[in-house]
Amino acid sequence: MLDRITARPRHWAILFFGSLLLVTSLAIYLSSNKQPIEELPPNMSEVLEALEATDFHNALIPPLSPPPDWEQYTLQKGDRLSLLWADKWHLPLATLYTLLDNKEGKRYLNRVQPGQHIEWLASRDGQLLALRLWQSRAEGSEWLRESQGFSFRNLTSQREVKLIRLEGTLNGMLVNSLQNMPEISGQEGTIATALDRHLPLRRDARDGDTFSLLIEQEWLSNDPTPYSTRLIAFDYTGKRMQIRAARHQDGRFYTPDGVSLIPPFDRIPLAQRYRISSRFNLYRRHPITGRVQPHYGTDFATPTGTHVRAPADGRVVRSQWHPFGGNYIVIDHGQGFKTRYLHLLRSQVKPGQDVKRGQLIGQTGNTGRSTGPHLHYELHINGRPVDSMRAELPSVEKLKGSSLKEFLTQSQQLFSGLDGHIRLEDLALLLPEPN
Repeated sequence: MLDRITARPRHWAILFFGSLLLVTSLAIYLSSNKQPIEELPPNMSEVLEALEATDFHNALIPPLSPPPDWEQYTLQKGDRLSLLWADKWHLPLATLYTLLDNKEGKRYLNRVQPGQHIEWLASRDGQLLALRLWQSRAEGSEWLRESQGFSFRNLTSQREVKLIRLEGTLNGMLVNSLQNMPEISGQEGTIATALDRHLPLRRDARDGDTFSLLIEQEWLSNDPTPYSTRLIAFDYTGKRMQIRAARHQDGRFYTPDGVSLIPPFDRIPLAQRYRISSRFNLYRRHPITGRVQPHYGTDFATPTGTHVRAPADGRVVRSQWHPFGGNYIVIDHGQGFKTRYLHLLRSQVKPGQDVKRGQLIGQTGNTGRSTGPHLHYELHINGRPVDSMRAELPSVEKLKGSSLKEFLTQSQQLFSGLDGHIRLEDLALLLPEPN
């Protein structure tokens, strides 16, 4: 009995110093990994929080870290706000119910009409930070996340749209080539990130390449800076790539003849369907600690060694080991689409490698912090994890029918503005409300 009692303090001492060693090792690992593609926690406090997390993704996605821009949509006939909220915008329905509890603002949300413009800013972990609903271009409502719930106010500022045409020559990184353009002061990073989503700049960009960009900015009349800056058309001419494309109403970019810059996407990265053992859930409660720890992916229960295949064309940006995720892969598919695969037995691709839809990239396993063989699969759109089983995915390689006709009409206008053949003030009046 005495041996058992005295053994317990030694046991906890070993756990304490072992945990301290793990924290130190993980901090060294994170600080030494300087790849720019995936943001890692920059300080020790987030590393310590990650050690308490169940899943690897919690260590990589700081809470309430907003993406660079607002998202926007114009309500269409037949739209239901609750369905858009969850299925298209990937926002928690509980947040919508919270907004509807606000006595001042609920009447606006309960009476949405086709043609109304709605804008929102969400964190990378899917939490709503701000919402604006416009009854007209000059009148709207705004909800802002505060420490205790949401505040509400009426807006009476005129929304203004301004178009900017930029031309430049690449000299080093794109963001550096945009720094001496006063029209976009402070917005260089947003624009560079937007173009990087559509072009393989890290691989094929070379000094001396030329580019033309058509930028749309939205302002509130009493604000000194734009709240939204969007790329709507571009022309890039370089030694290793020549690409010209415009933004369609679906939010994606297409070449002048309607070919998508992002190929069709498979729903799951496996040759056959397997049982889903854990679904995407922003409010998953840890079975042991009882704490709410979001699950940002879909877990497929598979036998060890099951082949994992790329759901779409893309480029491997990471293929390595992580203490929580085990062997893992990250693929960038362009236009803000990125996928991640955790707990693999082995990876069969290398960073920088281009992959095709359906190509074998790895085998499922039980590595890292895992309780059994499975694949943890994540889909990220514009920096935010979304439910891969419900997200709206690219489905066509080229527009057809009425969609193609609509795109050709609008893109001709955008390319005319890009080439300087029409006054941007006149072009702004021709463009439809942004979706």
